[in-house]
Amino acid sequence: MTQFELDILIEKDPYHISRKDPNDAEVRLFLREVEYHCPICGKELQSRTQSKPRHKNFQIAHIYPNRPTIQQYAVLHNLERLGKTSEDFENKIALCHSCHSIQDYQTTKEDYEALLSIKKRRLEQNALHDAVDEMYLESELKTIVDCICKTPISELTALNMNPVHVADKFEDRDALILSKITGFVTQYYTFIRDLFREQDGKNGFVFNALCGEVRSVYLKMATLSKDKEEIFNQMSALIKRKTVSTNQTACEAVAAFFVQNCEVFNEISR
Repeated sequence: MTQFELDILIEKDPYHISRKDPNDAEVRLFLREVEYHCPICGKELQSRTQSKPRHKNFQIAHIYPNRPTIQQYAVLHNLERLGKTSEDFENKIALCHSCHSIQDYQTTKEDYEALLSIKKRRLEQNALHDAVDEMYLESELKTIVDCICKTPISELTALNMNPVHVADKFEDRDALILSKITGFVTQYYTFIRDLFREQDGKNGFVFNALCGEVRSVYLKMATLSKDKEEIFNQMSALIKRKTVSTNQTACEAVAAFFVQNCEVFNEISR
């Protein structure tokens, strides 16, 4: 293939549009997406406390090239592409200078697919975060979390049930997250249930309405990801943000309660 022939193919492909440099707000989104570290090598791209560093340790890279070379086109033209155009957010990612250079000038099918997979994972995580963050949690949840943090183990109500219902929602490959959730349910389910019962009907709080909302948010998240551990982590993170709690474990205990009580995760047919 000649350069002239490639130029014609690119001009006919609506995916390839004129290059568009990201503005400052978009750059911040790209950095936040990769948690301020190169997703390939792990090098720090920018300190979270810096607004405009003197020397940028990163570049916003195209995943599928905006103007592929003959070699890149030969390797990539039949592979999956993200976004509707080459300039969409989905087709760009923040990388360190070294990894960007390798991605640009030593393009291989394996490296491209690896970076594509990284971006798809980040997009999925962002979608889950946005979905769960829409949930309005009542202020009473803070009371629940605070009580969990302050109550000695000796005062916890013993669980009078076997959390089989939780086990029925997981497959063998989910053994680690199942073990974590089962532990929380065994230790805290009755205690958290009773705390919610005490709050039910006070100041307009309706526990069944909250359970319905949790279930609704889970259904939305389930359309975005099948990764149950990631969904559980996002729900725990939401509870932590909404309650302004510094205790991650307490927030995970509440999330586990919702898994047991509010039909979060569907039962698996055996």
